[in-house]
Amino acid sequence: MRTPVFGLLAGDPPTDQIFVVFIADTECGPDHAPMRAKGNMGKNDKECTLQCVAKGATFGFVDAERKHFFQLDDQELPRPFAGGKLRIAGRIEGDTILVRSIARAGS
Repeated sequence: MRTPVFGLLAGDPPTDQIFVVFIADTECGPDHAPMRAKGNMGKNDKECTLQCVAKGATFGFVDAERKHFFQLDDQELPRPFAGGKLRIAGRIEGDTILVRSIARAGS
């Protein structure tokens, strides 16, 4: 009789996780107020995020549960959602989420 084996076997692909987050950037993180106070960074989180990315920052989010900032490997998918609440499916690799899909999250 064979004993069942549980868990991932070598070669099994890692499974995606779902993250419900607010898209930010590596310059501001979750708080855009200090950067906007300096001026010329827009009047809301979306505009500030897009300005920071235009100046070289990358899109990402703060995972409140892990208290960690994750970057996103795909920098085009989040652009239309900058500053907004999203549902991201992907897997963690180091400090980066390898994005499979992005959609608006409910409020």
